[in-house]
Amino acid sequence: MRIVFVTEQLQNGGAEREIAAFSNVFAEMGEEVHIICIQNVVSDYEIDQRVWLHRLSLTSRVNIPKLRVLFRWRNAVPQLRHLHADIILAVNLSFKYYPILRLAELFSRTKILFAVRNNLEKKYTSKTDRNRWMRAAHMADAIWIQTEAQRHFFPDQMQEKIFEVPNILDPRFLGIPKRERKEIRRIITVGRFHSQKNQKLLIESFARMLEKTGNRDATLTIYGQSMTWDGPVEEELKVLIQAHHLEERVFMPGRMQEIEKCYEQADAFLLSSDYEGLPNALMEAMAAGLPCISTDCLTGPSALITSGENGLLVPVGDVEAMSQALEFFVRHPQQAAEMGKAARKRMQAWKGREELAGKLLENLRRICG
Repeated sequence: MRIVFVTEQLQNGGAEREIAAFSNVFAEMGEEVHIICIQNVVSDYEIDQRVWLHRLSLTSRVNIPKLRVLFRWRNAVPQLRHLHADIILAVNLSFKYYPILRLAELFSRTKILFAVRNNLEKKYTSKTDRNRWMRAAHMADAIWIQTEAQRHFFPDQMQEKIFEVPNILDPRFLGIPKRERKEIRRIITVGRFHSQKNQKLLIESFARMLEKTGNRDATLTIYGQSMTWDGPVEEELKVLIQAHHLEERVFMPGRMQEIEKCYEQADAFLLSSDYEGLPNALMEAMAAGLPCISTDCLTGPSALITSGENGLLVPVGDVEAMSQALEFFVRHPQQAAEMGKAARKRMQAWKGREELAGKLLENLRRICG
């Protein structure tokens, strides 16, 4: 089967990580896999040598905007059609590229799959954008969701073409050695610097926790980096750290290549996102046995955490609630440690990479008839 993933880039994102993970397993299974990137083919994630990487050329010398778009389409469509794909999986793709996929599909056997990797209602706030992603989903032959909660984004008449396959968990995080945590000192979070991740909430909550407890030992480390299109979030976080005089307590060391070592050394994990799909970082932290606190986004965290049992969920954007949860961990490290153990058990029961890739492949074959 010839499977083609189309995305904008393979850097600094959970969706991009999952493209790499599923592509690698498909290649191991003997399937022919291609990844087409629109921006560049530089990957932050290991790609199997049997996976073909391409860059989709959208260049045009025409200066008239509408004609330039048509000439870009004229250049791009033959590249896609040349692959003779059985199915194209559009992952984390801007609306403007879906007409290109549709044109490539015409008069061919190729099927188009729309992959949902986030909370679409939060990611696309304007009515115009929501209508555009609904049209993109409507033109697709199938819709791939991560969690059952994502079904509610779509009307009844589209439910039949929806199927669910969650993220692959990298098994190396389950291999992180167990460690007894007698106190909560080293608190971490992992994620790119973007308004969606709302790291400001973490800093505000951490500062408030320090005031309440008088804690002199706790630190907060924010692992991640900014992409050029993410805006000035990193600089805003630095200003907030200075405003709270936390330069010696809150650290931003950048993106770590061996993030599993950071999980191993940490005592607790925080996720402060305003919205998510199914957060890989939270899955990894739970697999490492870390006590976790997460905002209760509409989709994602509640599929992983049962609050009070294997972690804590707090309302989105609520500084006081996050501060109280963090204070509970600091004051009751034994109970926090028990939640971390339960979190690890939850992820040990997660389906393996081969099983999840097999489930996705089964659906792709069904779609292709």
